[in-house]
Amino acid sequence: MNKHLKDLLINFHSKGRRYSYYPSLPDWSGDLDKEFIIDGLDLEEINLYIHIPYCPSLCTFCGCNIKITKAKNQFRSYINKIIEEWNTYKLKNPKISLSSIYLGGGTPTYLELEDIKHLLGSIFDGTEVSPDFIGTLETDPRIEQSKKLEYLRSVGFNSISIGVQDTHKDTLLNVNRDQSFEQVKDLVNHSRDLGFDEINLDIIYGLPFQTEETFKETIEDIVSLSPDRIANYPLAKVPWQMDLQNALGLYKPLGTYEMYDLYIQSDEMLKDAGYNLLGMGHYSNKGIKYNRDITGYTRAKKTSLIALGTSGISNTRDYLYQNDKILEKYIAFPNAAIKTHKKSNREKTLEILFAQINCEGRLRKETLNTCFEENQIEKLSKNIKIFKNYDILVEDSDSYTTTAFGKHFNKTICQTIESI
Repeated sequence: MNKHLKDLLINFHSKGRRYSYYPSLPDWSGDLDKEFIIDGLDLEEINLYIHIPYCPSLCTFCGCNIKITKAKNQFRSYINKIIEEWNTYKLKNPKISLSSIYLGGGTPTYLELEDIKHLLGSIFDGTEVSPDFIGTLETDPRIEQSKKLEYLRSVGFNSISIGVQDTHKDTLLNVNRDQSFEQVKDLVNHSRDLGFDEINLDIIYGLPFQTEETFKETIEDIVSLSPDRIANYPLAKVPWQMDLQNALGLYKPLGTYEMYDLYIQSDEMLKDAGYNLLGMGHYSNKGIKYNRDITGYTRAKKTSLIALGTSGISNTRDYLYQNDKILEKYIAFPNAAIKTHKKSNREKTLEILFAQINCEGRLRKETLNTCFEENQIEKLSKNIKIFKNYDILVEDSDSYTTTAFGKHFNKTICQTIESI
């Protein structure tokens, strides 16, 4: 195991955001009316995120905004509110068109087929779609979804993100996820047969009772399926989640050192299998450029992200705003925002810098100079010198570029820039 990498990860370890948008929600300062914001937008080609919160059962590691239910008759009323929200955007931005759609959750394919058709039929109706359209859905291999995937593929969806988390039975059962590797394999193969040209598998390190040996087996299983992308997330430790995990059996959470042991082991295995680290735990075996937004790394065009549904966060050139996180309140007021933020010029430039680091693997000196005063550049240069000494960044006349080793420290670089 790479001791130098582990020492640096420990040295630079800190909690913090993942820089998929900026500034993060806790730092928002506005209370603008959402309809006022929409009135002022000039939206043309956009990326669309649609949040489907419903799941049939609770996985106790989950930190998403979800609703566990068996009552599928409630889906249509929620979908109608999403359509109502979408029609508000279309009415006030008649030139709006779609670069991409991301169906997130929850479990979007838990919806009935007719509900999915109603939702997407209404979204696509009278809306121009890019010839390079990217349609992505998140899903669970335990769901019966063959016909739903066939429909989604028929309307242009070409990317699928499958929640695997782990392939060790005891680890999965402990977090209330009764899932077999055969179910994962069948879903991957079926998606390929249908023509989905990007398959992403999500895994989590730091789950209760995971060991280096069991997680090694999980990585071997994942690699055997040859997905195009792999997202390797650390377990998000939040208070309510920990209570639920403890209800299924007391355990000692993995410490920072143990978490990094799992991360480094998996990183070495994935790279040996031909995957390149994009940053923030995301890997790809394709030599293509990805953008980054609230949904993670994406092939979708870099443009405004409009989010529909409960808790959805929209990110436009000038504004950030979030729909109500409480499902019932969203259904009552789909065109209201619970929190908003108008970006300053400095925040817009910082957002560009973070995108450069996370998507291009570089910091352009010209952009740095537009964001910082001379004395701030001087302070930043001292930190950059440290990164250069550790082989995290290399310098040329126009920019600072992250090394392959340096991509482990994207968050640290972003935090350093933000702190100046």
